[in-house]
Amino acid sequence: MISPLLANIALDGFENLGSDQKVKTVYTYENGKSAGNRVTNWSDGIRGIRYADDAVFICKPGTDIQKLRQDIDKFLASRGLRLNKDKTEVRKATDGFDFLGWHFRVNSKGTFKSHPSHDNYMKIKTKIRETWLAKKTPTEVRLKRIASQVRGWRMYHRYCDRGKQDLWAVNQWVYRKLKTEKRRTSKKEAEKLRTKLLRGHAKPKGAAKRQATKLEIEKAFPKVPWEVNAHVMVKGAASPFDGNTAYWVRRNSKLYTGPTADAIKRQKGKCAHCNLPFLEQMGPVELHHKDGNHNNWDNKNLVALHRPCHQMQAGRQRRLLRNHRKHIKDGIRKCAVKA
Repeated sequence: MISPLLANIALDGFENLGSDQKVKTVYTYENGKSAGNRVTNWSDGIRGIRYADDAVFICKPGTDIQKLRQDIDKFLASRGLRLNKDKTEVRKATDGFDFLGWHFRVNSKGTFKSHPSHDNYMKIKTKIRETWLAKKTPTEVRLKRIASQVRGWRMYHRYCDRGKQDLWAVNQWVYRKLKTEKRRTSKKEAEKLRTKLLRGHAKPKGAAKRQATKLEIEKAFPKVPWEVNAHVMVKGAASPFDGNTAYWVRRNSKLYTGPTADAIKRQKGKCAHCNLPFLEQMGPVELHHKDGNHNNWDNKNLVALHRPCHQMQAGRQRRLLRNHRKHIKDGIRKCAVKA
């Protein structure tokens, strides 16, 4: 946490370098009454984008790249820093470039495209495989961890083209491994039953077993919708600390999908426990089942809570359940004594 904070302090204003360069663009009308007329327009030649210590500068044709390089060196030198030459390069937009786990490219038709970078895609595949191969961990726990990893990765890349990189291959790999593991487990269980001389041991049919395995895989690889270039920039100079909670509640609610997003809408962006708005600085939003039954997905049984509020509600439910069980046991003892 300290490194990104220091980078933001030291590099504040770095993304504005080159904004003084203007590029002359001439447009010629081809249709209508103004056909043939030429219009001259001056626009910013360089647009800088920075996230912590990673930055990219989009330059239009005609900009002075050498001057930009000098401005960058001068800016960093004044802060006791220098540019990493191994990670710095000039590339054409048509050749593409990687930035923050995405690969950006302008195709031959002039359309801007983006998709997960090759390195980022290989990292998530390796991470999922390593999670599954941790054999000392129970199968259910491994599948839950994979579901968390897949959901996080797909949510991060929900605004780029995931058509060819949507973890299909690793999905099938986990499915085959799970089938093999279940086959071995069922054989061991059947052997134990035979040794105990139990009769009538019925295994589920092959189709039913395959269907059950597929359902487990669907839970381990939750679907997250994606749409290319649908990300909406922050409005003007809006800040989470400017008091405009309504705007930030609406914006942050788009970070969630499915039942959680529906619950946030029903509650008008406020926690069902403390009635405070869902803001980023107050932690993530979690879904709570009122009756404690995680198989009951009825909308009336689901509420959205802040994480601390969810922990308080879950603890209260556990205490109530313990007290209920204690009362039942006390009642059984009293009945036994009377008898």
